[in-house]
Amino acid sequence: MISANPLHDQRIIDECFQMLTTPGLRKAGWLYGMVSVYGKSPDELKGFTWTDDNQIIITSKKRPIRPLHPQWVSLFQLKERQPVKTEEKWQRMTDKLTDSIKKGTIKLTIPNLLVAYKMRKLIYAPVNKRLHSASKELCVL
Repeated sequence: MISANPLHDQRIIDECFQMLTTPGLRKAGWLYGMVSVYGKSPDELKGFTWTDDNQIIITSKKRPIRPLHPQWVSLFQLKERQPVKTEEKWQRMTDKLTDSIKKGTIKLTIPNLLVAYKMRKLIYAPVNKRLHSASKELCVL
C-alpha cells in the first residue's frame, strides 16, 4: 500500500544505509539506493550505464537520467559500491530487495520510493528552474 503522506528524505536515507551496512543485504541496498536516486524501478534500471557526471543511460529512454539529489550518489557510494557483474546478479538483487520488503526488514516498498521520487521532483523542479533562471540573469549582469 502506498502512503498518502509524503516520505521524508531522511527515512529513505536511513533505510538505504541500514541495507548497505547489513551483511547479506548490501547489493540489495545498492539497488534500493539506485531506485531512490533515479526514480526508476529495478526492471527499468537493468542494463543502465553511467555517464561522467553521475547521470545514467537507459536504453529505453531518449535522454540520460539525472539524479534528483546528486549528493545521494556520493552519499550512498553508488558508483563505488556497484556490484561486479551487475547484469548476472540483477535478478538475485531484485529478489533480495523484494524479500527484505516482504519480511519487513525494509518498510518502504518500491512503489513508495517511486511515488516519493515523483513528489520530490514536483517540489524541487520548480525551485531548480527558478535558481537556474536567477543564475542566468546574474551572468547577464
